[in-house]
Amino acid sequence: WRHLLKNPGPIVVGAVQGASCFGPAYEFAFIMNRALRKAKVRDRVPMTFVTPEPYIGHMGLGGVGDSKGLFESEFRKNDIKWITNARVKSISKGKMLVEQVDDNAETIKTHQLAFDYSMLIPAFKGVDCVANLSEDLVNPRGFLKVDEFQRNPAYPNIYGVGVCVAIPPVEATALPVGVPKTGYMIESMAKAAVANIQAALEERPIETRASLNAVCLADMGHTGAAFVALPQIPPRNLAWMKKGRWVQIAKIAFEKYFLFRMKRGLPESFYERCLLRCFGISKIK
Repeated sequence: WRHLLKNPGPIVVGAVQGASCFGPAYEFAFIMNRALRKAKVRDRVPMTFVTPEPYIGHMGLGGVGDSKGLFESEFRKNDIKWITNARVKSISKGKMLVEQVDDNAETIKTHQLAFDYSMLIPAFKGVDCVANLSEDLVNPRGFLKVDEFQRNPAYPNIYGVGVCVAIPPVEATALPVGVPKTGYMIESMAKAAVANIQAALEERPIETRASLNAVCLADMGHTGAAFVALPQIPPRNLAWMKKGRWVQIAKIAFEKYFLFRMKRGLPESFYERCLLRCFGISKIK
């Protein structure tokens, strides 16, 4: 990065087909844009955002609120070009070959993108210890199949939470676009799994389900966007989004609070639970 600031050149940022966590790519693009402006070299750094999403702001979720309009507007304001329905074919030193496809995944345009700096979210796959096991356990990408109680349907003594879990795409897309597993959503899965394991050990009915709600604070360099999706996967009871400088401040404050709590092994505080309940947000059903 320091080398780029001394010798500015083009940047390519985004995600490849099969990725399932797009938020960090958007944040990375906006944060880089801000850093380049502060260094007074943004005018010498063309930026291109490459993504397999069918449109900007899809994020593997079919969008949240007006995420499409928000991110497209911010890209235009900050002179960031974008290529959607993008299939990355090859990457070599300083050069990326990207095919843009139609709704049938047929190539309609080929882009040769030069870059001096790049970052692409990779395609995700399942955890190695289960990824190559039977089709009863995992899907073709190696993600663990689970039911609404976080158990594998074929082997009820196997539970799964987090990024290793198989979640079907929210809608058909020309290129593979995975569903993200956000932090609050993963905590929701873990809490449900623990409750159900305890119930199984005590021979009680297994009935706790993860709410799969999502609460996200996105850093956009000089501002931020807050998303609340109840649940994360549509159809939703609530899809709420706000943008402003206050979001970036809130994100930094929450990161400091969260790291403080994790380093000391502290549980979720009473005040944190109360605040979330005021917005109708819970981890389990």
